[in-house]
Amino acid sequence: MKITRISTAVLEANFDWTLVRIETDESVTGYGEAFVAPGLTAVIGQFNEILVGEDPTSIDRLIRRMKASTIYCAPGIVYHAIGGIETALLDLLGKRYQMPVWQILGGKYRDRVTVYADCHGGEALESISPMLKPRRPGWMGPGGDQGDAVISIKHHGWDASKKESLGPAQYAARAGTMAERGFRMLKFDVDVPTPFETDEYNRDLSPAEVDFAAALVHAVRDAVGMEIGLAVDCHWNYGVAAAIELARAVEPCRLLWLEDPIPPENIPAVAQVQRSTHTRIATGENHFLRTDFQRLIVEGGLRVLAPDVQKIGLWEGRKLADLADMHYVNLTWHNISGPLGTMAGVHLCAATPNLLALEWHAASVPFFDQLVKGADGPMIRDGRIAVPNAPGLGIEIDLDVAWNYRKAGEPFFE
Repeated sequence: MKITRISTAVLEANFDWTLVRIETDESVTGYGEAFVAPGLTAVIGQFNEILVGEDPTSIDRLIRRMKASTIYCAPGIVYHAIGGIETALLDLLGKRYQMPVWQILGGKYRDRVTVYADCHGGEALESISPMLKPRRPGWMGPGGDQGDAVISIKHHGWDASKKESLGPAQYAARAGTMAERGFRMLKFDVDVPTPFETDEYNRDLSPAEVDFAAALVHAVRDAVGMEIGLAVDCHWNYGVAAAIELARAVEPCRLLWLEDPIPPENIPAVAQVQRSTHTRIATGENHFLRTDFQRLIVEGGLRVLAPDVQKIGLWEGRKLADLADMHYVNLTWHNISGPLGTMAGVHLCAATPNLLALEWHAASVPFFDQLVKGADGPMIRDGRIAVPNAPGLGIEIDLDVAWNYRKAGEPFFE
């Protein structure tokens, strides 16, 4: 069996969902999904140059070759591309030999994977471009009833000064709604516009801002009780002192983790924050290598890691799980993808012994479940996803439905 072609399609959702298709001379086709990035489809297309004619079953060797071929610009966007291609290779391999991907990864520890819902105070769709700019997806049309559906939020860096702040009451209401939908774990952003004047660049938090952020978290905890797991995301916005103040302010809420309170590259600074609070600090979605995660464990003292499924990939991700398990560290897999990428994460989570949960970031995307061909209901039920036993990823995207949400200017498996 030889690879004959790699192609892509992009859907506009809350983020770009970039689907990857690998075709072979035996008419076996595999699909994957790659993490969003500007110029991503062009990078994926260039891998045709070194992968066409290769045996797709030599996954480990092909991954090494792709990384070696892009050594001058790695990791970043090329690893996003490699992650999508790798998932498609695993899907293809599973279909060829009639094995689910979790079996290729070494077997499963569970039949259902716990999902945590990434929530916001409001219910509108928040859609951003690969350059993190608010947008109105083309499928919404020029206006109408959904005219206010795209809203901006502070943590991605654009000006949100004219947007109405969401307060504790809205956070509590949203938490109650998601708990009623069956989710037993929730995550909320606290790096949002506040009623208080802020400096966008100095990474500091005034006492009033700390109190406001903590009030959001306490409101959620009061709304759902202690039986619901709760995590908080900060998107790398703060310095060490501000992060410590915030972490201590939410200690009574007994969070599952406080995610990315400071930029990810300074591991000694991460360690300083973790040593200064009982709240568990988590990071990892902007790390690509096992060596980075080893430092986060050994030097940073972290006990929760949050790598991204599509960035690190299933193959490397399974190896990372073993490394973390050696140190009794848990993994909570970051995931902002569509149904295809989410199901890839389910296979990885099934094969991960030290799992906490898999993220789901698409609660506001109305067509998430419509994309799954032949689905007998929602993918997520009572806050969990059943692990498929069908070959490959065990899921097919309905391309006729996907066509309706395609991104203008991007190929659709041309």
